[in-house]
Amino acid sequence: MQVWVIVVCGKQREEMGDGMDAVARELEDRLRDLLRVVRMVKQRHHALPPGLIGTLSLIDRAGANATGCHAKELAVHAGLDPSTVSRAVAALVANGLVERRADPSDGRASILVVTERGRTALAEARDWYDRLLGRALADWSPEEVVALTGALGRLTTDVEGALGSTLEAAR
Repeated sequence: MQVWVIVVCGKQREEMGDGMDAVARELEDRLRDLLRVVRMVKQRHHALPPGLIGTLSLIDRAGANATGCHAKELAVHAGLDPSTVSRAVAALVANGLVERRADPSDGRASILVVTERGRTALAEARDWYDRLLGRALADWSPEEVVALTGALGRLTTDVEGALGSTLEAAR
C-alpha cells in the first residue's frame, strides 16, 4: 500500500492506497492558481498585449532560421488556430513590430521577420518579466528553480501528449 503525503494550505494530509486522486485534485488546484496568476500578469503588463509578446517571441525564435518564419508554421508551434495567428501577425505588422518579406524559395509566400522596433519591444517585455520573476523567486535556491523548470517542461510535454492521444481517440 502506498502512502501519499499532500500539503494543503500548509497542513499535511495522508491519503492511503489510491491517494493519486487526491494528488491529482491538488495539482489541478495549483494549476488553476497558476493560471489565475498568469491572468493577473497579463492585466498588468506594459503597452504591448501579452498575446502579442508571445507571438512576437515565437517569430523572433523562428526568425533565427535563415529561411524566416511562415505564419502557418507559427500557428503549429503556438498551438493556435491559423486565424488567431493571422490576427496577431496583422496587429504586429500594423504596429511596425514585424514585417512580411517575400519567401526567397517561393515568391508567392511570405516570411515574417521581427523589425528593430519589435526587437526593442521584445527586449523591454523580457526585462519586465525577468524583474518580476527575480522578485518572485528571490528566496528560491538555484536548484529549486532548475527543478521547477524541468518539472514544468515535463508537465507541458506530457499534457500535450495526453491531449494528442485524447484527440486521436475522439476521431
